[in-house]
Amino acid sequence: MGEASERILISNDWITIILLTIIGLLIYLKIKYPERFKSLQSLLYNNGYINNYSKTTPLIFNTFSITFYFIFIFIISLFLFVVINLYDLVTYTNGKKLFLLILLSVFSFVLIRFIIGFLLSLLFEKENEQQYFTFIKLSYLSNFSLLILPLLIINFYLGSTIFSHILTILGTLLLLFYYFLQVKGNQKFIFSKMFYFILYLCALEISPFIIIYNLIVK
Repeated sequence: MGEASERILISNDWITIILLTIIGLLIYLKIKYPERFKSLQSLLYNNGYINNYSKTTPLIFNTFSITFYFIFIFIISLFLFVVINLYDLVTYTNGKKLFLLILLSVFSFVLIRFIIGFLLSLLFEKENEQQYFTFIKLSYLSNFSLLILPLLIINFYLGSTIFSHILTILGTLLLLFYYFLQVKGNQKFIFSKMFYFILYLCALEISPFIIIYNLIVK
């Protein structure tokens, strides 16, 4: 465990650059979209964001959503970087290279997931439903990014293994809670379209992991 913490603290220069980039993007979004940004911040306990912005056009291909997609990719990559170092899941001594590998894997996962979802929506003529579910997922992941960023900053500059464990537990619980909210908020559709929901789980949640695993590990 001590070695893992030491690896993270070898150099924080590149981590600082990434964190400043994320903060810069968040400041840009907060200035350009103040009301939407404020509404997103309260998504964990208030569904107003989804109710107010789920009918906007374009739904997901807009500056706010796309920028947050990239913010989330960086945030979740940093989170996974902490987890991998904390539990020595990969034998890697170069922190920067490990992070780039994680970043590439996360980006590939998101891209593969989007392509599969797009193709399935065309096949079953469910484009609107697919866009809506993508919007819901992105909304929760964007809120996750806002909540977990301060903890990541503290973790990298505090250098505490105990705090890294706390961050890992809180981050995992948050992601599970968001998934629960997605299922709960769409339970009528899920139980009436059980076939599509199972297909969704297999195609969009499981298969990208298998593809990424084969590309990186094998």
